[in-house]
Amino acid sequence: MNQEILQKRPESSENSSKFELVAFDLDGTLIELNIPFDEIRKALGIERGFILESIMEEKDSQKRQEMLRILESYELMCAMKAKPAYYAVELVNGLNAVKGVITRNSRRSAEIVAERLGFDFDFIIGREDAEPKPSPQPLILALKMFDVRPSRALMVGDFLFDLLSGKAAGAKTALILTERNREMAKSFIQHADYVFESLKKLADFLGVR
Repeated sequence: MNQEILQKRPESSENSSKFELVAFDLDGTLIELNIPFDEIRKALGIERGFILESIMEEKDSQKRQEMLRILESYELMCAMKAKPAYYAVELVNGLNAVKGVITRNSRRSAEIVAERLGFDFDFIIGREDAEPKPSPQPLILALKMFDVRPSRALMVGDFLFDLLSGKAAGAKTALILTERNREMAKSFIQHADYVFESLKKLADFLGVR
């Protein structure tokens, strides 16, 4: 790594090589989702809403830092047990473009996943590095790091926040459908420029062999 820190379908004639930078979501996209959200909510005393946003709304800075520490402890535990999604490693390592991860998790947990599973990322951007998705700031940071225009970038993910982040940064967006998100995705599929049934189909589109 070089850094510390049935729907809309692509036409076969599209020039997929136009993407100089491809940013991937991690959980549920490149690796199988294994984070115990309900257990984390219970440990943090969060009843509703998104976990990270609930933590950041905590006004007591010491309590907020402790909540982040607990959250990261779960993320690190899950990173040690993470399994790659089908064709994820082949796709990432075969890409002829700048490629990396933008995650709402801690950067260290993503680094552990990369080291354990053999992902060859050019960058990893965690929640410590920029305002987390759905903000465009993580992708904007990656674009600035590698001097890539937004129109030459692709944001890949499985959830609404990935698509909103990519769109707001001016990039194209790709939604990966899985059995887990297929029904839910109907509510945000309109934010995707491309929709793929698997990472293998995305790899074919991007010319990874």
